[in-house]
Amino acid sequence: MGSVKAVKDFSINRKKNGLLKFLIGAVALLFFLFILNIFVSPVRNYFYAVSVPIQKTFWSAGASSSSFLGSFLQAGSLAKENENLKNENQKLLAEVSSLQSLEQGNQAQNDAFAACQNSGFKLVMAGVIGLDDNDVLSIDKGSADGISDGMPVINQQNVLFGKVLKVYRDFSQIMLVSNKNSVVNVKVQQSDTALPEIDGVVKGKGGLSAYLDLIPINDTINPDDILVTSAIEKSFPKDLLVAKVIQKEKNDQKPFQSAQLDLFFDVKTANNLFVITNYKQTN
Repeated sequence: MGSVKAVKDFSINRKKNGLLKFLIGAVALLFFLFILNIFVSPVRNYFYAVSVPIQKTFWSAGASSSSFLGSFLQAGSLAKENENLKNENQKLLAEVSSLQSLEQGNQAQNDAFAACQNSGFKLVMAGVIGLDDNDVLSIDKGSADGISDGMPVINQQNVLFGKVLKVYRDFSQIMLVSNKNSVVNVKVQQSDTALPEIDGVVKGKGGLSAYLDLIPINDTINPDDILVTSAIEKSFPKDLLVAKVIQKEKNDQKPFQSAQLDLFFDVKTANNLFVITNYKQTN
């Protein structure tokens, strides 16, 4: 009986101890919650104070990024708009240039035809499409347009450019007066028609330059004298403009004198040239 009673007393005490521990735990939890509630505001304030600079940095970065992105997108839109305007402007400029080129071509053709009308020459107008390192010019007309080798080529002011070197169906190559293989018979234009003609030849040096040669040593030539084609060899019509004398070179020990020249043709401004298609048939 004593042992049974002892077991019951132990069970009761165990329950009391469990209840006591529960009450102590509950009180402790309530106390902790009370303390936490008191200090929650300062804790939050502390973490806020610490985190504000970081938040501001990220905010600024975010705002800047947003602003930059907006600006970027706006810039992209403006760039696209500017590109469209640029393309439209270039299109208009191309149309204007085309009209001007057509007008200039028509004017050049009229001038050249008027200049050659009394000579009975037939002309084919051609556009310049290229120049190589050997002073050979390419034009956009060929055998299909009645062009053949050896035909003279001039501009609207009757300036000699050279002669047709090689012909293809739709384009041709022109050997310029400055080509190293070019030799043009010329005469010095005399202001006094009573003076005898001075004959010589213009030889190409390459690099768009040439020189006057085979002028008799006793003949007088001067700077600014004008050289025109002569009819000695009949390769070109006479009186086409060729060059102007810059400086003569005379040596009494030699039978001939020479001179440096300023050629009249200008490939940089030559948009349209004219091939004389019937000159060879008239000789």
